[in-house]
Amino acid sequence: MSTDDGTRALVVDGVEVAVGRDGSGSAATSSPRPYLHPVRTLAGTVVSAHHPTDHDWHCGVGVAIPDVDGVNCWGGPTYVEGLGYVRRDDHGSVEGVHAERHGTTSAEALVWLGPDRAVVLREDRALRWRAVAGGWELSWSSSFRTSGDTAVRLGGPGSNGRVGAGYGGFFWRFPECTGIVVRTADAEGEAAVHGSVAPWITWSAEFGDAPATIRIEAVDHDDPWFVRAEEYPAIGSAVAWDSPAVVQPGAALVRSFRATVTDGGTLAG
Repeated sequence: MSTDDGTRALVVDGVEVAVGRDGSGSAATSSPRPYLHPVRTLAGTVVSAHHPTDHDWHCGVGVAIPDVDGVNCWGGPTYVEGLGYVRRDDHGSVEGVHAERHGTTSAEALVWLGPDRAVVLREDRALRWRAVAGGWELSWSSSFRTSGDTAVRLGGPGSNGRVGAGYGGFFWRFPECTGIVVRTADAEGEAAVHGSVAPWITWSAEFGDAPATIRIEAVDHDDPWFVRAEEYPAIGSAVAWDSPAVVQPGAALVRSFRATVTDGGTLAG
Protein backbone atom coordinates (compact mmCIF):
# COMPACT_ATOMS: atom_id res chain seq x y z
CA MET A 1 0.00 0.00 0.00
CA SER A 2 1.20 3.49 -0.80
CA THR A 3 2.01 5.85 2.04
CA ASP A 4 2.59 9.57 1.99
CA ASP A 5 4.73 12.00 3.92
CA GLY A 6 4.66 15.79 4.04
CA THR A 7 1.33 16.19 5.84
CA ARG A 8 -0.45 19.24 7.23
CA ALA A 9 -3.74 19.47 9.11
CA LEU A 10 -6.79 21.57 8.27
CA VAL A 11 -8.62 22.47 11.48
CA VAL A 12 -12.11 23.92 11.91
CA ASP A 13 -13.43 24.82 15.38
CA GLY A 14 -10.73 22.70 16.97
CA VAL A 15 -11.52 19.66 14.80
CA GLU A 16 -9.04 18.21 12.30
CA VAL A 17 -11.27 18.01 9.23
CA ALA A 18 -8.64 17.12 6.64
CA VAL A 19 -4.98 16.36 6.16
CA GLY A 20 -3.07 17.75 3.21
CA ARG A 21 -0.52 15.33 1.76
CA ASP A 22 2.18 16.00 -0.80
CA GLY A 23 1.81 12.59 -2.48
CA SER A 24 5.48 11.72 -2.08
CA GLY A 25 4.72 8.14 -1.04
CA SER A 26 2.60 7.32 -4.09
CA ALA A 27 3.84 4.88 -6.70
CA ALA A 28 5.21 6.45 -9.87
CA THR A 29 2.48 4.70 -11.88
CA SER A 30 -0.13 6.45 -9.72
CA SER A 31 1.12 9.89 -10.81
CA PRO A 32 2.16 11.31 -7.40
CA ARG A 33 0.44 14.60 -6.55
CA PRO A 34 -0.81 16.59 -3.55
CA TYR A 35 -4.28 15.81 -2.18
CA LEU A 36 -6.41 15.84 0.97
CA HIS A 37 -6.97 12.68 3.03
CA PRO A 38 -8.53 11.83 5.36
CA VAL A 39 -11.35 14.33 4.96
CA ARG A 40 -13.80 14.21 7.87
CA THR A 41 -17.09 15.67 8.98
CA LEU A 42 -17.11 17.69 12.19
CA ALA A 43 -18.32 14.54 13.98
CA GLY A 44 -15.28 12.64 12.72
CA THR A 45 -16.78 10.55 9.92
CA VAL A 46 -14.18 9.91 7.20
CA VAL A 47 -15.56 10.75 3.76
CA SER A 48 -12.47 10.24 1.58
CA ALA A 49 -10.36 7.28 0.49
CA HIS A 50 -6.89 7.07 -0.98
CA HIS A 51 -5.02 4.33 -2.82
CA PRO A 52 -8.03 1.95 -2.77
CA THR A 53 -7.37 -1.57 -3.98
CA ASP A 54 -9.50 -1.07 -7.10
CA HIS A 55 -7.67 2.10 -8.26
CA ASP A 56 -4.42 2.83 -6.43
CA TRP A 57 -4.19 6.19 -8.24
CA HIS A 58 -7.42 7.53 -6.72
CA CYS A 59 -6.22 9.89 -4.00
CA GLY A 60 -8.69 11.48 -1.60
CA VAL A 61 -9.75 14.94 -2.74
CA GLY A 62 -7.64 16.71 -5.32
CA VAL A 63 -6.98 17.54 -8.94
CA ALA A 64 -5.70 15.04 -11.49
CA ILE A 65 -5.71 15.13 -15.30
CA PRO A 66 -5.18 12.02 -17.46
CA ASP A 67 -3.66 13.78 -20.47
CA VAL A 68 -1.53 16.92 -20.12
CA ASP A 69 -0.02 17.23 -23.58
CA GLY A 70 0.46 13.46 -23.60
CA VAL A 71 1.56 13.11 -19.97
CA ASN A 72 -0.57 10.93 -17.69
CA CYS A 73 -1.12 13.00 -14.54
CA TRP A 74 -3.99 10.80 -13.37
CA GLY A 75 -2.30 7.46 -12.86
CA GLY A 76 -2.90 3.93 -14.07
CA PRO A 77 -3.17 2.92 -17.72
CA THR A 78 -3.64 5.49 -20.48
CA TYR A 79 -6.70 5.46 -22.74
CA VAL A 80 -5.76 5.38 -26.43
CA GLU A 81 -8.48 5.70 -29.04
CA GLY A 82 -8.82 2.46 -30.98
CA LEU A 83 -6.73 0.50 -28.48
CA GLY A 84 -8.46 1.08 -25.16
CA TYR A 85 -6.38 1.28 -21.99
CA VAL A 86 -2.67 0.76 -22.49
CA ARG A 87 0.04 0.65 -19.84
CA ARG A 88 2.71 3.16 -20.77
CA ASP A 89 5.71 4.84 -19.20
CA ASP A 90 4.02 8.21 -19.54
CA HIS A 91 3.26 9.04 -15.91
CA GLY A 92 3.89 12.52 -14.62
CA SER A 93 3.77 14.03 -11.17
CA VAL A 94 2.78 17.25 -9.44
CA GLU A 95 5.07 18.93 -6.91
CA GLY A 96 4.88 22.04 -4.79
CA VAL A 97 7.59 24.65 -5.27
CA HIS A 98 6.33 27.31 -2.88
CA ALA A 99 3.64 27.40 -0.18
CA GLU A 100 2.22 29.93 2.23
CA ARG A 101 -0.30 29.33 4.96
CA HIS A 102 -2.11 31.90 7.08
CA GLY A 103 -4.69 30.64 9.56
CA THR A 104 -7.39 28.87 7.57
CA THR A 105 -6.06 29.71 4.11
CA SER A 106 -3.22 28.33 2.04
CA ALA A 107 -1.63 29.25 -1.28
CA GLU A 108 0.71 27.00 -3.20
CA ALA A 109 2.62 27.14 -6.46
CA LEU A 110 2.91 23.74 -8.14
CA VAL A 111 4.61 22.33 -11.21
CA TRP A 112 3.19 19.49 -13.27
CA LEU A 113 6.08 17.36 -14.50
CA GLY A 114 6.53 14.87 -17.30
CA PRO A 115 8.31 11.50 -16.94
CA ASP A 116 11.57 13.33 -17.73
CA ARG A 117 10.70 15.91 -15.02
CA ALA A 118 10.27 18.67 -17.59
CA VAL A 119 7.61 21.20 -16.54
CA VAL A 120 4.50 20.74 -18.67
CA LEU A 121 2.06 22.90 -16.70
CA ARG A 122 2.05 25.32 -13.76
CA GLU A 123 -0.67 25.69 -11.16
CA ASP A 124 -1.45 28.23 -8.46
CA ARG A 125 -3.70 26.57 -5.87
CA ALA A 126 -5.62 28.35 -3.12
CA LEU A 127 -7.57 26.66 -0.32
CA ARG A 128 -9.77 28.09 2.41
CA TRP A 129 -11.65 26.22 5.11
CA ARG A 130 -14.22 27.46 7.61
CA ALA A 131 -17.21 26.50 9.71
CA VAL A 132 -20.66 26.96 8.18
CA ALA A 133 -24.15 26.15 9.43
CA GLY A 134 -24.33 22.40 10.02
CA GLY A 135 -20.78 21.61 8.98
CA TRP A 136 -17.70 23.05 7.31
CA GLU A 137 -16.79 24.39 3.92
CA LEU A 138 -13.72 23.91 1.73
CA SER A 139 -13.03 26.44 -1.01
CA TRP A 140 -10.63 25.21 -3.70
CA SER A 141 -9.26 27.16 -6.64
CA SER A 142 -6.75 25.92 -9.22
CA SER A 143 -5.33 28.37 -11.74
CA PHE A 144 -3.43 26.66 -14.56
CA ARG A 145 -0.75 28.39 -16.64
CA THR A 146 1.58 27.30 -19.40
CA SER A 147 5.26 26.96 -18.61
CA GLY A 148 6.27 28.77 -21.80
CA ASP A 149 4.80 30.35 -24.92
CA THR A 150 3.05 27.22 -26.22
CA ALA A 151 -0.56 26.23 -25.51
CA VAL A 152 -1.11 23.17 -23.29
CA ARG A 153 -3.91 20.70 -24.00
CA LEU A 154 -5.73 19.16 -21.03
CA GLY A 155 -7.59 16.01 -21.94
CA GLY A 156 -8.54 12.51 -20.90
CA PRO A 157 -10.46 9.43 -22.02
CA GLY A 158 -13.57 11.49 -22.80
CA SER A 159 -11.76 13.87 -25.13
CA ASN A 160 -9.72 10.99 -26.54
CA GLY A 161 -12.73 8.97 -27.70
CA ARG A 162 -14.17 7.04 -24.74
CA VAL A 163 -17.81 8.13 -24.54
CA GLY A 164 -19.09 8.87 -21.04
CA ALA A 165 -15.66 8.64 -19.42
CA GLY A 166 -14.75 12.30 -19.24
CA TYR A 167 -12.98 12.13 -15.91
CA GLY A 168 -10.15 14.48 -15.07
CA GLY A 169 -10.07 17.66 -13.03
CA PHE A 170 -11.37 18.10 -9.48
CA PHE A 171 -12.05 14.60 -8.11
CA TRP A 172 -13.37 13.24 -4.81
CA ARG A 173 -12.94 9.52 -4.09
CA PHE A 174 -15.19 8.28 -1.29
CA PRO A 175 -14.61 5.27 0.95
CA GLU A 176 -17.00 2.34 0.80
CA CYS A 177 -20.51 3.58 1.56
CA THR A 178 -24.13 2.53 1.23
CA GLY A 179 -27.50 4.14 0.61
CA ILE A 180 -25.98 6.51 -1.93
CA VAL A 181 -28.11 9.41 -3.14
CA VAL A 182 -26.45 11.63 -5.74
CA ARG A 183 -28.35 14.56 -7.19
CA THR A 184 -28.41 18.05 -8.59
CA ALA A 185 -31.27 20.54 -8.52
CA ASP A 186 -33.03 18.77 -11.39
CA ALA A 187 -31.60 15.22 -11.59
CA GLU A 188 -31.05 12.28 -9.25
CA GLY A 189 -29.15 9.03 -9.58
CA GLU A 190 -25.88 8.09 -11.27
CA ALA A 191 -27.31 7.75 -14.79
CA ALA A 192 -29.15 11.07 -14.69
CA VAL A 193 -26.45 13.17 -13.02
CA HIS A 194 -23.40 11.73 -14.81
CA GLY A 195 -22.47 14.07 -17.64
CA SER A 196 -25.03 16.69 -16.66
CA VAL A 197 -24.30 20.38 -16.22
CA ALA A 198 -25.60 21.96 -13.02
CA PRO A 199 -24.40 24.57 -10.53
CA TRP A 200 -24.00 22.00 -7.73
CA ILE A 201 -24.01 18.30 -6.92
CA THR A 202 -24.62 16.46 -3.65
CA TRP A 203 -23.56 13.01 -2.50
CA SER A 204 -25.31 11.57 0.57
CA ALA A 205 -24.53 8.12 1.95
CA GLU A 206 -23.96 6.00 5.02
CA PHE A 207 -20.26 5.80 5.78
CA GLY A 208 -20.25 2.79 8.07
CA ASP A 209 -23.22 3.61 10.27
CA ALA A 210 -22.81 7.39 10.02
CA PRO A 211 -24.72 9.44 7.42
CA ALA A 212 -22.92 12.34 5.76
CA THR A 213 -23.47 14.67 2.83
CA ILE A 214 -20.98 16.39 0.54
CA ARG A 215 -22.21 19.26 -1.63
CA ILE A 216 -19.89 20.62 -4.33
CA GLU A 217 -20.62 23.88 -6.06
CA ALA A 218 -18.91 24.88 -9.30
CA VAL A 219 -17.77 28.51 -9.22
CA ASP A 220 -17.85 30.46 -12.49
CA HIS A 221 -17.70 27.48 -14.84
CA ASP A 222 -20.08 24.85 -16.19
CA ASP A 223 -18.09 21.65 -16.67
CA PRO A 224 -20.15 18.43 -16.62
CA TRP A 225 -20.26 16.33 -13.47
CA PHE A 226 -18.59 12.93 -13.43
CA VAL A 227 -20.29 10.29 -11.25
CA ARG A 228 -19.46 6.73 -10.29
CA ALA A 229 -21.62 4.87 -7.78
CA GLU A 230 -22.02 1.26 -8.90
CA GLU A 231 -18.41 0.60 -9.96
CA TYR A 232 -16.82 2.64 -7.16
CA PRO A 233 -17.90 5.72 -5.15
CA ALA A 234 -16.66 9.04 -6.56
CA ILE A 235 -17.69 12.34 -8.06
CA GLY A 236 -15.75 14.90 -10.00
CA SER A 237 -15.92 17.87 -12.32
CA ALA A 238 -14.82 17.04 -15.86
CA VAL A 239 -12.49 19.65 -17.32
CA ALA A 240 -12.38 17.73 -20.63
CA TRP A 241 -15.67 15.81 -20.87
CA ASP A 242 -15.65 15.28 -24.64
CA SER A 243 -13.13 17.84 -25.87
CA PRO A 244 -9.83 19.10 -24.50
CA ALA A 245 -9.48 22.27 -22.47
CA VAL A 246 -6.67 24.43 -23.77
CA VAL A 247 -4.48 26.61 -21.59
CA GLN A 248 -3.26 29.50 -23.70
CA PRO A 249 -0.02 31.39 -23.01
CA GLY A 250 -0.65 34.44 -20.90
CA ALA A 251 -4.21 33.39 -20.01
CA ALA A 252 -4.86 31.25 -16.93
CA LEU A 253 -7.50 28.53 -16.99
CA VAL A 254 -9.22 28.62 -13.59
CA ARG A 255 -11.42 26.00 -11.93
CA SER A 256 -12.88 26.81 -8.52
CA PHE A 257 -15.22 24.93 -6.18
CA ARG A 258 -16.93 25.19 -2.82
CA ALA A 259 -17.51 21.92 -1.00
CA THR A 260 -19.69 21.67 2.11
CA VAL A 261 -19.25 18.65 4.37
CA THR A 262 -22.04 17.88 6.84
CA ASP A 263 -23.17 15.11 9.13
CA GLY A 264 -26.58 13.70 8.23
CA GLY A 265 -28.72 13.44 5.11
CA THR A 266 -29.10 15.41 1.90
CA LEU A 267 -28.56 19.16 1.98
CA ALA A 268 -31.28 21.30 0.48
CA GLY A 269 -30.34 23.16 -2.69
